[in-house]
Parts: sequence; C-alpha cells; structure tokens
Amino acid sequence: MLAISQSGTTYHYLNWIPSERGPLVTQHGSIQKEVENPDHIDQYYYDVLDEIFSKVDNGDPICTFSLDRNHVLFSTCFAEDNNPELIDWHLTQALDGKLKEVVDYYHYPMAQESGKMLNIGVPKNIRQSFQSNMRLLKSKLNGISVGIFSAETGARQWMQADKHESYLIWKIGKKKMDELLLIQNGSLVTYFSFHRSGKKGKMMWQFGDGTAANLIIQDILKVKSEKSTKFSSAKQVFIYTSDGNIKDIKFFHQLNLENLTLLNPLMVLESTENEKVHEYNTLPLAETGNAFRGVDV
Repeated sequence: MLAISQSGTTYHYLNWIPSERGPLVTQHGSIQKEVENPDHIDQYYYDVLDEIFSKVDNGDPICTFSLDRNHVLFSTCFAEDNNPELIDWHLTQALDGKLKEVVDYYHYPMAQESGKMLNIGVPKNIRQSFQSNMRLLKSKLNGISVGIFSAETGARQWMQADKHESYLIWKIGKKKMDELLLIQNGSLVTYFSFHRSGKKGKMMWQFGDGTAANLIIQDILKVKSEKSTKFSSAKQVFIYTSDGNIKDIKFFHQLNLENLTLLNPLMVLESTENEKVHEYNTLPLAETGNAFRGVDV
C-alpha cells in the first residue's frame, strides 16, 4: 500500500507491505511539485503520482491520498441520525447552488449531543483527475482523506488512540498557525485553528464545541508558559507537523509533558530500511494514516 499526503507543494509518501508482525515500511520520502497551470490539474496530479510511483518498487500500487486542507471546503449543518435528505436540505439552504455543481460533499459526524455534521467539500475536478490518472497509471485509489483527519486515523491505528476516553490531534503549523482536532468517546467534538502568538493567541476559525476549544487553548497557554505539566482538556495529545516546523515541535516535546506523544508512524512500525529514524523530520508522515484504516498494527 502506498500512502501519499499533500502539504502545499510537497508530497510525502510511505509504502508498506503486510507481514506476520504487521505493516512493514519499505520506503518513504517526499517530492516537490509546483503547480504550473491551475487549468491543467489532471496533468499536475498525473506528474505527482507518476514521479512517486517511479520511486516506489511495488509494481502496480494501490494507494491512498491525503489532500492539503486548503484544497477543500468546511462547513457544519444540523442533521439527526445522519439523515442524507436533511443534510442535503441544509446544504441547499446554506450554499450557492452552483457550488454544489463543482464540489462533492462528504460528512463527518460530530458528537451526538451537538446534532451536527462536519461537511467536507472536495472539488469535483480533483476527484475526477484521480479517477482518470489511476486508469492511466494502471493503479487503484483506495481512498481520499484530508490532512489532520488522515493523521487522526493514524493515531487510532498506530497509537491505539481510541483506548483513551478523549484525545487531541495537534498539528503545529507555519507562523504558529495550528490546527487541532478533539475526539471524545469516539466522536468529533471540535476542530479549530489557533494562532499561537502573544500571551493569549487568537482563535482563527472553529467548528463544533466552542467551550471545548477554549479549554484546549487554555491548556496550550499553560504548558507554553510552563505553568502546567500536562493537558487536562484531553487524556492524550498527539502532536506533529507537516511543513517542517521542527523548532516549535521540539519546544513542546522537550517539555516532557505527561500526556503528549509525537505522532510518527516510523516510531511504531517496523521498516526494511536500516536507518536511524529522525523522530522530528519524519513527522509529516503522520498524514499517511488513511492507508492504515482497519489494519492491525
């Protein structure tokens, strides 16, 4: 299985095969690919896939892909029991009808008491480009995910995150612009962006439970100022970065907080490559988690 994750114009990849002891990593790395012409998105993704396929020795690969969050749209709506008709009605009321012609919407259930769904909109031209490119490359796409949501799948599969009553996925971003995703009792509680600057920082956007998001922010401020040695808003915190922001990752990791763990699959999975894993430089592989859905590790 070949897992590919997009972070801006960088594409990280991890290839693994099944073994008696679980998934065995055979290759990992990254490539850079700038978008030369946005109107030729098919060719752009073909070039990305073709270059990565050429670096991975596994015949005709089955792959998964995690998109950069900047390529999708997010919204929420009220929907009891994941009722597709009610969800569609909410989207029709809230969105421009023409938008639905060019975007496919997928739905991520939130905590039941909220009565909400998180809607993730993927441009049809991106989905269609993968369909055509997979045929040209004689391969198969096993799933598309998005950034931190793929990392959350990885946390469950590699780190058994779901054994905790609650857990937080914390993505350290450029210029201290972070993303955070809180799961409690198996359900998404809140997803938000926090600008970690100054004494109090600033909430940039937020979906779900605002009170829970504010408690997380207070935790961040306390550990940042070394007034606390653990997070109280979640039982366990998994931290990573996808854009090379190693300085901030090191700062928080080296505080030796009681319930904070690096989200790095190479720290858990066995590998055929005889190399010392750099625990910080390989953190972007956290967003390859979608390729391990339902796999015993």
